[in-house]
Amino acid sequence: MQINHPKLLKQRLFAIHSNVGIFLSLLFYISLFFGILGIFLPYIQVWEKPSRHFENIQSQQIYYDSILNSMISNPDYPKNNIYIEIPGFKNEPALKVSHIFVKPTYFNPNTQETINDENKQSHLASFLNEMHFGKPLLLIGKLIFGFMAIGVMFLIIGGLLLVFYLKFKNNGHTQQGTFSKWHRKILIFSSFPLLLITLAGSVMNIGYKGASQMTYITTKGQETNIFKVTNSVLFSKEKIIKPLNIPTKMLKINTLLKKAKNINPQIKFQKIQFINWNDKNAQIEFSGFNPYRPFLNGIYNKPKIILNAIDGAVIKDVRVEDRRWGVLLSDALYFLHLLYDVDIITRFFVAFLMFLACCAIGFGVMLWLEKKAKIFNEKATFYHGIGKFFLAAMIGVIPATATLFIFQWLLPFDLEHRVLIQQIIFYNSWLATLVWSFYRINSYTAAKEFLCLGGFLFIFSSIVHFIVAGFTPLELYEKNMLSILSVDISLILSGSLFILVSKILPKNRTEAKIFWNKI
Repeated sequence: MQINHPKLLKQRLFAIHSNVGIFLSLLFYISLFFGILGIFLPYIQVWEKPSRHFENIQSQQIYYDSILNSMISNPDYPKNNIYIEIPGFKNEPALKVSHIFVKPTYFNPNTQETINDENKQSHLASFLNEMHFGKPLLLIGKLIFGFMAIGVMFLIIGGLLLVFYLKFKNNGHTQQGTFSKWHRKILIFSSFPLLLITLAGSVMNIGYKGASQMTYITTKGQETNIFKVTNSVLFSKEKIIKPLNIPTKMLKINTLLKKAKNINPQIKFQKIQFINWNDKNAQIEFSGFNPYRPFLNGIYNKPKIILNAIDGAVIKDVRVEDRRWGVLLSDALYFLHLLYDVDIITRFFVAFLMFLACCAIGFGVMLWLEKKAKIFNEKATFYHGIGKFFLAAMIGVIPATATLFIFQWLLPFDLEHRVLIQQIIFYNSWLATLVWSFYRINSYTAAKEFLCLGGFLFIFSSIVHFIVAGFTPLELYEKNMLSILSVDISLILSGSLFILVSKILPKNRTEAKIFWNKI
């Protein structure tokens, strides 16, 4: 049946937006919540490891030659295509020496001693990031979150159409009016970056996983890995340089690094590749990120400078704009989602946008629940249960996540199955909030309790870190461990904010009507 009545079309569009929105809101909120924490992953992954608690050092003060020589002096270690990741890359304070066929080795750049990497004992930052895109549920989780991202894109577009066609009034004299007003205003303000972020998320969760069949058909059965096909198109194949096996003295790595910085001072160098080191045709490649060209580099596009390792002559100088348009387009698509190499100000800005989006989802959920409660005269057991479930999932996740930070330092690092135990505590804490939500008849009281408890737990996690790690805030500042100190400060400020909000929020439905009518 053809729809000719504009009013009926608007009603159906509104109904679709409302019903699909409530269905996807929970997953989207969880993705955004853990995505905010994932934005600060480079800082959390330093905070969580005792081996990274040492003073930061400038890249030009590091004795690269002695570290590299200590590695290649081992007759079993490969002599070609060795990589060094400069401290500061992805906020990593350690110097990393790696090869495609060898397990990476980490050094304290201050003492040049090898350090332990607690990857098996510590998984906090990675777990928070994995929760963002559903990895704990393996492939099915990634697909669910990927399809959710596609659904959210349609919700954003549909919501903008609704605002355009229905001409909503900013009526703040009722709870429904307040919830509707702030749900619209916040999402209109953040709609464009949200579209880019969800588009990139859907491509990474579904596009990569679902591209194998298309790749198989396109290559006539020769290949199933999409990256092997796309990389051959996006990147020109590097010419293999065979060693001459003529031992030759190299320039100091610091000298070559200084030359590279003079050639292109805009590049923030992150990685060094050694090609045929100590041979007559040796080369050294410095690659990194140009912060003056955001959205165009940092992911696939890495500006680089290749020098002759013997005399420092320039062999190749690859700028950001020298790449193919496909590489620039790929970086532009993923930049806001992955935020590789960006500064802390940009991270806070994107995190603030995501926080506002979380608030907008909360207003949308409360609007839906308020409407259903009025329709069923506030006695609908089914919608009451949904409200409790959303309460535990959206607010209860705060104290549950705080337990991850606390037990990161309470659990001994030599404890067997340490990561598993930490995650079990998290899941059980989150489940406990659901039980408490149903136990507490008054949902307003439960929400205030979750926020207050989460606030105290986040503050306590910072205190536990100071005690167990053996550093005071002043010592962290004096020893230039600012990234670690910044996490502790953020935990304390976030906890204080949650406690403050818990004090401001209304205690019951009567106070809630007055509270929301004022906003």
